[in-house]
Amino acid sequence: MVMIICASRRTDIPAFHSEWLMNRIRNGHVLVRNPVAKNVVYKIDLSPRNVDIILFMTKDPRPMIPFLGELEDMGMKMGFQITITPYGRDIEPGVRSKADIAEAFRTISENIGKDRVVWRYDPVILNGKYDIGYHRRKFDTLCRELAGHTERCIFSFVEIHDKLKRFSDSGMLRSVSKAEAEGIGAAFSETARDNGIELSLCCSEHDLSEYGIMAGGCIGREHMKALNVPFEDLQTPIRDGCLCVRNIDIGEYDTCGHDCIYCYANRSTDKIRKERRYDPNSEMLFGEVGVSDTVVELASRKVSKITDF
Repeated sequence: MVMIICASRRTDIPAFHSEWLMNRIRNGHVLVRNPVAKNVVYKIDLSPRNVDIILFMTKDPRPMIPFLGELEDMGMKMGFQITITPYGRDIEPGVRSKADIAEAFRTISENIGKDRVVWRYDPVILNGKYDIGYHRRKFDTLCRELAGHTERCIFSFVEIHDKLKRFSDSGMLRSVSKAEAEGIGAAFSETARDNGIELSLCCSEHDLSEYGIMAGGCIGREHMKALNVPFEDLQTPIRDGCLCVRNIDIGEYDTCGHDCIYCYANRSTDKIRKERRYDPNSEMLFGEVGVSDTVVELASRKVSKITDF
């Protein structure tokens, strides 16, 4: 069994829970509740001998920088996907200075290699303030700041799900038209190419292949091949259009403090989330195993199959 660990799509573990994560890696395992079958808890072996790669997905990787040397000494193969977008606090109220994040991006790249650091410009939002011209300028600036420190950039267009109705009603968020998507594709492709960055498009209804932008997974086949990481295809995609390979997410919904208005992963109210308490020494990111829970151990490469979750 291939063991690709995602940390995480469900929350920003590096930004808010790095101490907890390092304790779990040192201890060698983590408990993760299945977000659908909530009485099922997975026990996942996090020992370096068992993990093919751990991918840190984050808007603020700075808390992980002090641990890079320790992780390397353990023999843990790792990669980062770092989101840097051009929005203000109206869209991403809890995200730190983008200049600081770009600096951290470069630092991590210099430590572990540019092939293991992917830039996410995600999602692309268009409205009266953030138009195509704005994105063209900001994407150009960020490409120049990150040139030589990454080989890949993944982007997507904002997806209007039920939670976002109040923002779509106000005009702050809306769907992107085919013509607008093509305008973004034309602008981004030339800039990325000039800076030595390969673009891919995640989970989009729009086809931008005429601009040299192919659909790809955020944990995709080509990148895993480039990193010499074995992989298995997902039997059931995570969502429509998903091209990711099989991976295990160790995060927990409703535990992120960035509060981005487009986020699907914070589903409870701010009050409930702020009342939650986290123990960096706990086996689970939040909560504990109950008497009615079933613990399923995913402890060895010898396990022939795992459940997609």
